[in-house]
Amino acid sequence: MSCPERTVHVKIRNTGTQTEDFSIERDDGGAAIPGKIQPNNTRTVSVKLREDRRTDLTVTWANKQIEAKTVKANCKKAGAGAPTETPPSNLPHTGPDTVLWARAATGVGILLTGAIIFWYGGIWPRRREKMFASKESD
Repeated sequence: MSCPERTVHVKIRNTGTQTEDFSIERDDGGAAIPGKIQPNNTRTVSVKLREDRRTDLTVTWANKQIEAKTVKANCKKAGAGAPTETPPSNLPHTGPDTVLWARAATGVGILLTGAIIFWYGGIWPRRREKMFASKESD
């Protein structure tokens, strides 16, 4: 088993005279792995385990348990997940160098839009008659 890949290789052998169906079942919530094996043949199936968790693997044939084994990908103990380099103290710069002109253009655009909306709101809707009569006309 290699820890970074967390892979176990299960070797299955058919000593009979006909092709047989089998499955590898596991108790860690993963799906069963079905397969077929030719007569007088050997097949190796790779099963990926969950990290640092005990997993029961069971090989079944015709709903009968043939072999069972408990395995664990002990990655923390093996030190496989440790980074090989120390992370940098500062993050790299990944943006445009100057954005002041873009911010200024956005501000000017917002001011112009507001002025146009304010001006148009003052002249719309145009009414020819006055809404309130003046006091001098009495």
